[in-house]
Amino acid sequence: MTSEIDYQDYQQALQFEQRITRSAASQSLAAVLIELLNPQETQKVLDVGTGTGRLGMMLSQRTPKGTIVGIDSGYGMLKVAREKISATTINNFFLARGKAENLPFRPQSFDSACLMLSFHHFSNPERALLEIYQVLKSEGQLVSLDPVLKEPVDEDERRLNQSIEEEFQLAHGPEFRFFTAKELPELYERAGFSIETCQTHHFLFQQRGIEGIPMGVHWLQAYDSLRFRKEKDLIAKFRKNYFTFGEKEGQLVVKGEMSWVAIKAIKS
Repeated sequence: MTSEIDYQDYQQALQFEQRITRSAASQSLAAVLIELLNPQETQKVLDVGTGTGRLGMMLSQRTPKGTIVGIDSGYGMLKVAREKISATTINNFFLARGKAENLPFRPQSFDSACLMLSFHHFSNPERALLEIYQVLKSEGQLVSLDPVLKEPVDEDERRLNQSIEEEFQLAHGPEFRFFTAKELPELYERAGFSIETCQTHHFLFQQRGIEGIPMGVHWLQAYDSLRFRKEKDLIAKFRKNYFTFGEKEGQLVVKGEMSWVAIKAIKS
C-alpha cells in the first residue's frame, strides 16, 4: 500500500522529470557524460543515483548486448523510472533501491559506473567512492558530472559558498553539499582512483524566467536570502560569480553562469 509520503515523493519525482526534460543544459550535460563514458555494447554499467532513469535509458541504447543497472534511494524516482521503462521495448535496464554508501553488489561486478548530478546528494561521498571502487572490475572506469562552486579566493567568497550551500540544504536536506573543481578529483584519488580526465564545463544563461536552469529555484532562494539579510558584499560577489536576478515588464530576468566538472577516473 502506498503511503502519503511515498505519494508525495512520487509527485516530486514527476515534477523533477518534467524540469530536466525541458532543460537544454541537462541534455547537453548528459551528452558530455556519455561521450566520456563511451560504453561498449557488451558492458555492464552501474548508474549510481539513477533518479528517473533518463541517463540509464540513454545508456541502454549504447549497450544492446550489455546491462545497465540503476540504483537510487528515492521511491518516487524509481517509480517514475519503472513507468518510463515499461512504456518502451528496453529489456537491458534494471533498477534497484539502495544507497551509494552501501551498494548491494558483489565486488568486481561492473565494467564501468557513472554519476550524473548525484554526487552532491550523498551523505558520505568518501564512502560512496570506496563502494563504487569495490564493485568495479580491474581497470574499470567511473565517469561523473556534478555542479561545482567557484574556488573561494577570500573569506567573503568562502562565506558566500557556505550561504549558498545552506540554502540548498533547506530544500534537499543537511547532507547536501557542493564541491569545487579542485576538491572533486582529490576525493577520487583518495579512494584509489587514477584521474584520466577532469573537465570543467560552463553554461551561460540569459533569459526570462527560471525555467531550464538546473536547480534555478534554489539559486534564486539563495540570492533572496542574501538580500533579506542585507549582505551587500556577498550579494555583489553572488552576482559576479553566479547569477543576477532582475525584472523586466513584470517578468524575472536571469543572467549568469553555472559550472559542472566531468571526471573520468580509472580503478588502479
